Amino acid sequence: MLPKEVKQLNKMPVEDTSNDDVLTNLILFYKGIAEEYCNKTFVVPYPFGVRKFIAESIKYGTNGNISSRTMGTVSYTFVTDLPQSTYKHLKPLRRLRW
Repeated sequence: MLPKEVKQLNKMPVEDTSNDDVLTNLILFYKGIAEEYCNKTFVVPYPFGVRKFIAESIKYGTNGNISSRTMGTVSYTFVTDLPQSTYKHLKPLRRLRW
């Protein structure tokens, strides 16, 4: 999976290549999470569910990880877990471990 695909799925500008190195590392990171969750190894080309999971995880990680913010003494609370809705794309690919 290429950074261009992630940008297309997340409706980001494809022409901007300044973050491609970061996106490449995040793709490998979330691919590892998908492989761990599904108990199988994915090879290129990834199934669409894995590609969608990676794209949504990257989008969530860059936009939605602040759960609360206080302005009095400036306090931020971050969410470190992915929402369960991102894992719905991996459910058909999941294999049981015996």
